[in-house]
Amino acid sequence: MIDSKKLIKEYGLTANKALGQNFLVDENAILSIVELSECSGKSVLEIGPGLGALTGELIKSAKNVVCIEIDSAMCELLKKTLDGAENLDIVNRDILKVKNDELSSLLGEGFTVCANLPYYITSDITMKLADSALCISRMTLMMQQEAAEHFLASPKQKCYTPVSVISQRYYSICEKLRLSPSSYYPEPAVHSSVLVFKRNEKPYDPAFSRLVKTAFSMRRKTLRNNLASLYDKSLVPAIIERAGLAPSCRAEELTVSEFEALLEAANAELLSRD
Repeated sequence: MIDSKKLIKEYGLTANKALGQNFLVDENAILSIVELSECSGKSVLEIGPGLGALTGELIKSAKNVVCIEIDSAMCELLKKTLDGAENLDIVNRDILKVKNDELSSLLGEGFTVCANLPYYITSDITMKLADSALCISRMTLMMQQEAAEHFLASPKQKCYTPVSVISQRYYSICEKLRLSPSSYYPEPAVHSSVLVFKRNEKPYDPAFSRLVKTAFSMRRKTLRNNLASLYDKSLVPAIIERAGLAPSCRAEELTVSEFEALLEAANAELLSRD
């Protein structure tokens, strides 16, 4: 297993705070995360591999591993420490700027994701993957515990947001590990969670995402007010009624199933008016 602390000392490295770098150094956690990823014989996307602690274990059983790393210095180090790994591709890019068709080209039509996500763009990265037509069967993601709460949230909770609804529509999500600051170097000021996202069979529908994001656009306003920017204002009351929802309801009160019913009602109402 790669000794991250030894590498840091040997190469005189420092974590780049601007990139949210905190290197995972807990060997037991690393092995647990790789096991949770269920990567054996599969194509794996790793985001932000850093010093390669996870990468070194993933390549032992995965069919192939594609690492997307924004830090060029880390990419050069990975090439040195993992030289000779024939099932490893290292890509020096910002994951948020890599188009989804590029990911499909690199990884094939079906892959899994394993990542120690930078805290400051956790939601952006996760939603890039979850709110897409990419064929991702499973995601094993480390993130700040506070961010994890959004993906696990239920209606009426403060942290229930579009991220909660959209990710829960396409994935069953559960927390598998909690990591203390001592699992990382340098130690962050927060605890972390490891979430596993397991894909269901619902086909991706961008209309669902648009509906959810619009419904939450002004959180304290009613659904009726917010949806007026997406549908003809005169149709909105009928859509809400057709979905079996109260006229005064707000987005933060609705379950994933109720949002699905709302989209179905909107489609039916629009069709009836044609």
